[in-house]
Amino acid sequence: MECRFLACYEEWLQIQGADLNELLQAISSQNGSRVRSEMELRELVEKSVRHYEEYYERRRRLVREDGPAFFAPPWCNSFEKAVLWVGGCRPSMFIRLIYSLSSAGLEAHLDNLAGRAFASASHGEGLVGLSAPQLVLVNELHRSTLLEENRITSQVATLQENLADRPLLPIVKERQRWRRIDTSRGEIGDGGDAEVVAAMGSYAAAMTGLVEAADRLRLETARTLLSDILTPKQALLGKFICQSQTDRLHT
Repeated sequence: MECRFLACYEEWLQIQGADLNELLQAISSQNGSRVRSEMELRELVEKSVRHYEEYYERRRRLVREDGPAFFAPPWCNSFEKAVLWVGGCRPSMFIRLIYSLSSAGLEAHLDNLAGRAFASASHGEGLVGLSAPQLVLVNELHRSTLLEENRITSQVATLQENLADRPLLPIVKERQRWRRIDTSRGEIGDGGDAEVVAAMGSYAAAMTGLVEAADRLRLETARTLLSDILTPKQALLGKFICQSQTDRLHT
């Protein structure tokens, strides 16, 4: 099973690598002799989004086979595992990167809401150059994404607490009691093993549901940013830099 997980991830890295090269060529051509049309850039963005959707569909099938494995994937290095959030990156991290690239962060946006103009962002300053209306949309997405992240994080914490308290603790105590009884009778019993397996199965199913919820949030956040808020050129730049950072973490 682990081999299939690893194969899926390695295939995704290869697709990401091919996308990265294509994005680099598209970005470079904007400053060269051949400037790509808005439609060509949009097609590249949509192709990239489709690759995300296809990957998460393949991943969803694997998650349903062994959800807990995605909380500490063997195909990730130690640093990647340390920064994982429910089997992947936090969706809000991509939004923070967009804020940073726009050279107008959240603080500046809040100033704008208080009545100050976004002169630099409106005139395309910064690597991505978000306009004031775009920043409003990004900020709304950021808030809703953080709310959903916090909800999922709270569910993970509750699951971990329940894992220690109930029903495993009573089952373990009962298991020890039955083993003592079986030993005194000179018998060999399962000592409550079936109950432990059933309890662990229910927790594994809950963890699977959490990974699926986190993956849906990751996909929806990326799709909304790339397809609905950013212009094709902004989407290409943002995705290129985000992908480059991800590659550095993995190597």
